[in-house]
Parts: sequence; C-alpha cells; structure tokens
Amino acid sequence: MAQDWSRLVRRYRIRHGVTQMHLAALVGVSQRTISRWERGEDRPSLEQQRLLRDLAWEPTAPMLRSLAGSISHCPAPRALSRTRSICLQAVSQPALVKRPSVIEWIGRDLAPIACGVLAEMLEDKPLQRAVATRQIAYVVATSGSVLQTVEHARIGKFHTTITYFFHEGTLYSDAISVPARADVPLGYRAVPMDGLIGD
Repeated sequence: MAQDWSRLVRRYRIRHGVTQMHLAALVGVSQRTISRWERGEDRPSLEQQRLLRDLAWEPTAPMLRSLAGSISHCPAPRALSRTRSICLQAVSQPALVKRPSVIEWIGRDLAPIACGVLAEMLEDKPLQRAVATRQIAYVVATSGSVLQTVEHARIGKFHTTITYFFHEGTLYSDAISVPARADVPLGYRAVPMDGLIGD
C-alpha cells in the first residue's frame, strides 16, 4: 500500500504545531518542497521517507495512543520516549515552551545530547539493568538541563518523575517535570517495585 505523504506531512505539522519552514529545516529541504509534498505534487526521497516515518511515529495500540494524547495536553513539561535508544515520541506544549528546539529531536535518539543527571543515569549500568528487568517502578530526579540544546544554559532546576513500562515488548519511559527550588541538590533515586509494598 502506497504511503500518503501529503497527509502524513501535514498531520505531523499540525500535531506538533510546526510551520512548513521549520519542518523543512528538520528534513533538510526547502519550504517549497514541503508545500509540494503537502499538495501531493512531489514525493520525498527514500531517505526523506525514512526520516519522516521516524518523525511522524504514531502509536498503533489504543493504550499508547491515549498516552500520547494525554502527554500532548499535559499542563506540565512531559515526554514519552522509547527507552532502548531514548527515542523521543511525544512532548507536551509546556515542554516545547521550556525547550523549543526539542521539536527537532522527535523521532531521534537523545542519548548523544544527554548531559547532567540524564547522562549519569544512562551510565549507571545497575540502574539500566534494573529498569530493563522490570525491577524499577520509577525514578525521581532533580536536574538542570539534561539535553545539550540551544536552551541548555537557561533551563532551571526541575523535579522529574520517570515511570517505565513495557508495551508489546518495547520499553517506554514517561517523564513529567515540575520546577524545583534553586537550592535543591541535583541527583536521582530509583524506586524499586518491591519498595511500593506498604506505601
């Protein structure tokens, strides 16, 4: 079945609130090319199609569709990622306000730009094994910026709760943040599954 690229491109732009110019910059083409794609006058190359599919990922399972929808309407900075490569899948509007350039990372691996507490968590092999073997219920982190983007220096401190779940064999993380006081120390702690008993 042939992919309807005009519909996919337009739906992606509307869903994420990006202009044709912004999407053109993400894909590496001109705004005019995006316009032609949306009108069905031209098709992306195979490499551009791969990139667009990654960018336009939409969950097929009802549970993930509902979760992605709730994230997009969340009043706090929130993000959904596939955690094998920390592939960003959905972000809330407040997350875009906090870090506008994150839109460029939807569908892409965040590990190369991880810094601070997130980089520490990724390097913490026991933590990563415990998450992968479903021994961790969630992680509570206090951090400044965790991604080296253009907004890196101006990101304040946040408390973030990261919950992990498996769906159809894929590990996901759902991270939601609230502002933290400037004097709170940075760091993270994992809450094991058995730590929930009696709480």
